[in-house]
Amino acid sequence: MGRGWRGGKVIAEEDPRIESTESRFVDALDPPTKKEPRFFRRLVPGFWVKGLVLALLLVQNTTYTLLRRYSMANLAEKYDPQEVLLVGEVFKLVVSACATTVGGEAPGARLARLAARSGKMFGLAMIYGAMNVLSYVAIRRVDAAVFTVCAQLKILTTAAFSVGILRKRVSATKWRALVQLVLGCVLVTVPQMTASSAPVDHAAFFVGVVAVFVEVFLSGFASIYFEKVIKADEKLSVWDRNYQLALHSILLYLVYGYAERTYVGSAGRYEPFHDFSGVAWGLAFLGGGGGLLVAMTVKVADSVVKTLAVSVAIVTSTLASHFLLGGPLDLPMGVGAATVALSVLNYSFDASPVSA
Repeated sequence: MGRGWRGGKVIAEEDPRIESTESRFVDALDPPTKKEPRFFRRLVPGFWVKGLVLALLLVQNTTYTLLRRYSMANLAEKYDPQEVLLVGEVFKLVVSACATTVGGEAPGARLARLAARSGKMFGLAMIYGAMNVLSYVAIRRVDAAVFTVCAQLKILTTAAFSVGILRKRVSATKWRALVQLVLGCVLVTVPQMTASSAPVDHAAFFVGVVAVFVEVFLSGFASIYFEKVIKADEKLSVWDRNYQLALHSILLYLVYGYAERTYVGSAGRYEPFHDFSGVAWGLAFLGGGGGLLVAMTVKVADSVVKTLAVSVAIVTSTLASHFLLGGPLDLPMGVGAATVALSVLNYSFDASPVSA
């Protein structure tokens, strides 16, 4: 692996035989521009494509949340959530493999070379696996309301890591908007949770809170790490990185599922995809598509903007759940929804100068 010089920094180069499949697409997404005024930049094609990607992510998150609530609350389905995630990763793997092998070298050789040079994505898959375990530990020791409140802090950890790792500058106005966004999400989500009436085991509660905070920390780091890998390496496309990540995620899900059945124990004979319904398949494909959209959002925008879209999806899914599924909707939730909307607008249209 050679090394080169770009922008005053020494960078590592991937195998030159691996050519990006998205060079023209990236130019369309974020065309090189001079220092145009803010209003002009919003009229260039790249702005509208960014808006389209964010809109698709918003629709995907809203639909996924609604379908999951319908499946669990209304239909009371009993499929294994881990298998839903596994199928989603397989879907993402297939789509990414097809996209990355269009044109160029032989598909088999390219995919094999990508797999052999996927160490960065293996580390990210390990982080996601650790987050999955931590979430499992936390949700069994703290009630859903506490877990939801703590989990919203990933908005702030993502912004903090973007400053610390990517050296992005965030104005005081944007920080205030992000804090308000967290509060708005909490107001929207907490009334939907039911606090546990069981006696509190303080030691277990402490372990659960620590687990969710570590998960929040890892979530922010993973988001920015993924963004750094995608944007810093021009040799590999978003599809290439998604293929690598899905490949390792599938392996980890298989290992995790085997360990859970072997060491945690499960009664009776294991039957793969038992109780898997059409809704479960829909959730799997939506989840896999969401992973692709997240990567595309990070490529054309950034991880903090991604959290804005996901936060708006919390509001839209809550409103849709109320009108379509009879979910709760009260004054605090309405205030939270308005707070989220104002926070997103405040962040998006902030023109405050930031210190270097």
